Formats: sequence, C-alpha cells, structure tokens
Amino acid sequence: TFFCGTPCRAMLGCGTIVLLGLIIFVPIILLVIVPIVVNMFVNATTMTIISATLMEPLPSTMLIDTWVELNNAGPIAAKLSGFNATLVGPKGRDIGWLVFPDVPLDANSANLQDVLSQMTIMNEQAIYEEGLDLLAGRPVTWRIKGETTLTTLGFGFKVDIDKPLTFPGVLLENFQTRNVRINYANASYDDNGHSGMIVMDADLEFSSSSILQFDRIGMLRADLWYNKDANDAEKWGFSKVFRELHGSRLCTPEMNANNKCCKPEDQDEDGVCKEGVEVWKEVSENIGWCDMYDFKVLRGVNRVKASIFLYNSETNGYNLGRWVSQWEQTIISVGPTNKFFLNKVWQGLVTLEAGPTKMFTGGLVDKQTLVQGYDLETGQNCGLTTSSAETCNRGSIISGVNPFVREWALKDISYDVYFDEKIEYDAKFVINALGNTLSVPAVDIQCAASDTFARMQTRPGMLAYTPNNDPRVEGGPSSGFAVDGYRKNTIGGQDATMLKCISREDPGSPLDGECEGLDDLLSDQTIPLPKGSTNGTGTYTFFLTATPFPGRAETINTGAHGIDPCVLGIDSLVSFDCCLMTVTTAAACKAEQKGKKHIDVISRGNATMIVDGMDMIVYPVVKLPLSYTEEVVEFDALAETSAVLSAVAKAGFNCDEIKWTGVTAEEA
Repeated sequence: TFFCGTPCRAMLGCGTIVLLGLIIFVPIILLVIVPIVVNMFVNATTMTIISATLMEPLPSTMLIDTWVELNNAGPIAAKLSGFNATLVGPKGRDIGWLVFPDVPLDANSANLQDVLSQMTIMNEQAIYEEGLDLLAGRPVTWRIKGETTLTTLGFGFKVDIDKPLTFPGVLLENFQTRNVRINYANASYDDNGHSGMIVMDADLEFSSSSILQFDRIGMLRADLWYNKDANDAEKWGFSKVFRELHGSRLCTPEMNANNKCCKPEDQDEDGVCKEGVEVWKEVSENIGWCDMYDFKVLRGVNRVKASIFLYNSETNGYNLGRWVSQWEQTIISVGPTNKFFLNKVWQGLVTLEAGPTKMFTGGLVDKQTLVQGYDLETGQNCGLTTSSAETCNRGSIISGVNPFVREWALKDISYDVYFDEKIEYDAKFVINALGNTLSVPAVDIQCAASDTFARMQTRPGMLAYTPNNDPRVEGGPSSGFAVDGYRKNTIGGQDATMLKCISREDPGSPLDGECEGLDDLLSDQTIPLPKGSTNGTGTYTFFLTATPFPGRAETINTGAHGIDPCVLGIDSLVSFDCCLMTVTTAAACKAEQKGKKHIDVISRGNATMIVDGMDMIVYPVVKLPLSYTEEVVEFDALAETSAVLSAVAKAGFNCDEIKWTGVTAEEA
C-alpha cells in the first residue's frame, strides 16, 4: 500500500498525515477551541470601579470619567478593542450607551484603565429610578453589554461582553447651612400664589465618603420643603432626634390628599398607603428654592455658595421666626430641578443652623417702665393728673441684636409672655400715709397658679422712653446688659437727647432745631435695626407695653379684690388688676430666692419684619432674661406720681407681703 513499503513512502505518508492534521485541526483550534477558551477567560475577567465622576449633565448626555480595574484571568496578554457599550439596569432596561476605549490587558494581572466617555441616555425613567437608589446611598449594579474584538498572539477574536459593573451609592451626610444672611427682598415677586420673596445668601456644607463623585455640574437648583409641626422644637422637647425623624418625612399637600404620606415599603404599587400602616400627619409646604453655585460632590467635606429664595408665606414666617430665636431646624431639599434627566433624583434633610444671635436678647423692668410707666404721647413718665389709663403704658425695655449684616426694621410686635414655671401666691397691698401715722387696711390678694404674664405689644411712642437718669452717664441700672437710655435726635445737626427735648419749657420752639424730630419719634411705630456684625454692633432697644393676657384676670384673681384696677380702684394710677400688678414683683422675689437677678420668661407671638419695602410676618419664640431693679421688688405705686402725694404716702408691696401658696409653696 501507499503507507507501507519503502522508507521513503513511509516518510511521505507520515508527512501527509501531519499536513492533513494541520489543515483540519488548526482551523478547528483557531476557529472553535481558542474562541471558546478566550471567551472563558473573558468571562472570568472582572471589572471593578475604583473611582467614578459624573460631569456636565445635558438634556440627553452626561460625561463619565471612571477608573476601572480589569482583572485578566488569561495566561497571555491581550488587547480589548473599543466598542459601543450598552448599560443595562437591574430590571433589564437599557439605560444608556457609551464608547468603551481600547484596553491593553496584561496576563494574569489587574489592569487599571481610565474610561472617559460621553454617556447617551436611552431611558430617562430608568436612570431616574436608579439615581434614587444611588443618591440614597445604595449601590447599583448595571451590566455592560456589547460586542468587540480581543487580540492575542496576533489573532483577533470576536467576544461578547456582558459584565456586571457596580456603582457605589452616594450619601450626602451632615448637610447644613452656615452664615445665613439677608441679601434683598423682592416685594413685587408674584408667582404660584406667592406675593413677595426674600433672598438670603448662605454657605452650604456637607460630606461624602463615596468613591462616586459629581463635578462640573454648574448651578444646581433644588426645591425646599418645610414642615412647620416637625420643627416645633417645644412640641418635641427640643429633641434633635425627634425633629429630624419627623422633619425628614416629605408629605406634600398633594401626597396628603392622595393618601401617599407613608414609608415607601408601606405603599402599594400605585404609591398609596396600605391599610393599617403609619400615615404621617405632618404636612410640608414648598417654601421656595435654593441655587447652589459651582456644585460638586467630592469625597470628604464639600462647601458651596448658595442663594436661598423664600416665599413671603406664613410657613416661612415660622421658619424665619424660629431662626432668629436661635432654633436649629430641618428643611427637606428635593432636586435638582434644572438638570434634565437627573431632576428630583435626590431628597435629603438639610439642617438650618440656628441664627448667630437671638433677635431679642433681654428685657428690663424698673421704676420708670413698670412702677411709674410712660406716657407715650409725651415720652414722659406718667403723672397722677397728667396721664390716663389710655395714655399711660407700663411694660419693659427690650434689647436686641440684629442677626444680619444689613439694615432692616420691625413693627407690629405682639407677644404673649410666660414665666418658665407656674407661680401661686397671696399678697397684701399696703397703704401708709403721713409717715405711717395713718394706716389704711391692707388689700388681701389671692392669685391662682399660672405661668402667664402679659401680652406685650408695640405702640406709637415706644421709641420715646426717657429714663430720669441717663445710664450712659450715671451708671444706670445693674441689669446685666446694655441699655441705651433715650434715643438720640440728630435732626438739625445737633446731638440732643430725648430727655432734653421733652424737658424744655417750650418743646415747640427748640433751640437751634435740636428737637425737630420729637413729634416723629412720638408717633413712630417702626423699630430700625442697624447693621449687625460679629463685633457687637447692630444693637437696638425699644419699649413694649404690657396689656392683660386675654382671660387671665378672670381666671387668676381668686380673692375678693376681683379684676378692678388694684390701686384704690383708680385706673390712672395703675390700670392693672391686682394679680397682674403684683406678678412681676412675685416673680422677682422667687428669682431672688434662687440667687438670680433676672426672671426667665418665654415670649411667643408675631412681629412684622420689613426688608426693602416688603412686610413679612414672623413668629419668634424667645426665652430671655427679664432683669429688674430694686424698685420692682419694693413696689410703690405712688412713687413720684405727684410731688405732694408721693411725699406723704406710700402704696405698694414687697417680698415680705408675698406668701407662696399651692404649687409654689410645695416647691419652697
């Protein structure tokens, strides 16, 4: 046969067999076996994100810069050719596509590759849903799919790429505002049912520990939502944990109307709360928006400049009122609202740092403010024959510091003032005349337990209070804080004090025009706040008139004295009922027992702030010290009411005439 016989034929036969083997098996190896092996190695190769940065979002594209580690499981080096990679989400939806570059792969090693590519969005709803998870701090795994060529040993092999690629979640933590300051107000703004807007500048600070970053985002806008009930610090006992828990629950009016205010896991497929689950009661209101400039999220602490645009609304009145009361608050931010397919992918809790100082820092009651009172039509102390119950005002001098570094003003202040504890006592109103030779029977006073004090309000003339002694010259009362005394009047180029103007025999003909502004001050209802700063400027003072707390007299006065004016029934002396007239002295006596020189009071109410011609009602809640002088503890209702009467008679009370009863006696 051909293969047998001579040695030559045998060699030719063996060569033929080898050649046939090469012709038949090499293509099989190259076309079948090697691709299978290559795909096995490709399948064994892993892709891991080392860091990723998302940048420059446009209507349908976004730039992605990612450092990827490709672990080549093959024993030989290779090159993966660039290809169009489709990103597929967990639900099988095509999210977008990008160009994957050429990647050299060393054998049996990890290969780092920087992938900078523009991603084209294919499904906005899908990337929105994935973005919700990412920005809630949850990792998201997408699959990279595509066809490409793997070149090794000089041969190119078609391979199918289908690799999981996990993007780490991004959790923006400790998001808070700092250095909040008024920029301007826009009284003519009118949109979405809101009339007027106040614009504030702030520094935003937050941190991120994620390797997923955002850069070159530009100006990012987010809606702001505020939950008035959740930020009621008194309601939650000033607990930050409770405030943040309730404050983080976004329940819009629309969600509330459609029964969608509950946890996502407690909702059905339509987003409606399931029966029996906890439904949130606190409803948030959209209070405006925030523009964050040159926004970026880098690993570590991030700081950005921002402008906050707040509607002139009742809810923002509570927000700003609590801010100037030095309450820390929480605001829900939802955004962005100007980044196309990324819109509203983030919802987070932002801590609004408390104001740098309280708008009101303290109060003072003394002989002029409380015992004698002021006639706000003249600016003088009340007199027995020169004033009436309608014109004589008793109350407190209030001191404050402007928390902002620009001027603004206040008006129409009305506060309900409470003590920080209930007071229950009996008292005696003692009248002595002619050096104690004539004694009038004492009036027995019984006052039931209450923490209410008075309703304090601004009135025209509140800027014209005139202490008989200028505290800047004669030391003033030892009240623990600065009292300016009377206001300066520089109209006419002079520097006359209010007292000098009022004490002129003929105020209508002031010398050298010094007092031309007196009538204006006596009718002024606006409190100007000078520019504030960190060096102590921006202080101001004014007078608040005390009026009976609605319903207090009927509830507290339990003795036979009733609710008539307490001092001999003459309202021109003191128009207060007996418990209102004695409660300041009683509270001062209680404070002295505790070693204090002030009374702790809590003020709740409203005031109108004026910024660039826009009026905005705010609702501060302020705890402040109410300082007092010895004349309050040794109360003499006839002191200097008239030269004759005050010289021969005294009518009043002191700590010796006050006896604690009920709850106060139990404390003692």
